[in-house]
Amino acid sequence: MAKKNQETAAAEEVETPVEGAETDEKTTRVRKLSKSIEGSVVRIEVNGICVNDYNFATLPVSIQEKLGPFGLASKLGDAAAGREGQDAADAITKVWDGMLQGEWSVRAPAAPKVTISSIKENLAKLSDSERAAAEALLAGLGVKL
Repeated sequence: MAKKNQETAAAEEVETPVEGAETDEKTTRVRKLSKSIEGSVVRIEVNGICVNDYNFATLPVSIQEKLGPFGLASKLGDAAAGREGQDAADAITKVWDGMLQGEWSVRAPAAPKVTISSIKENLAKLSDSERAAAEALLAGLGVKL
């Protein structure tokens, strides 16, 4: 039995491109597992093939009572991923407050964008020596003006 499980695990590690399969935009690899939720039903697909539909409502109440807080802990923990200290605490609070308002997805506002044109405008405000130093520093960082 252990050998069969090892073979299954090894087979799951192989990524086989499937025509029309969903891909991960960051790495352009074919996703092996995808999940979708409609109402209380979770559909799981592997390499584009439906494994099954799993209805949360059919679970015993004792399991539902454990799964709800478990999911909440995961959702709130995910909000803090990659953050530390007060930043992590603020992200968790933001997600919690959003859920209290009925919002599942709460996104932080995008960071302000720095454009080449804004850099050029600000460089124009500098003295000649400051501008030369700033342009040299930017060039060293790979910023082409």
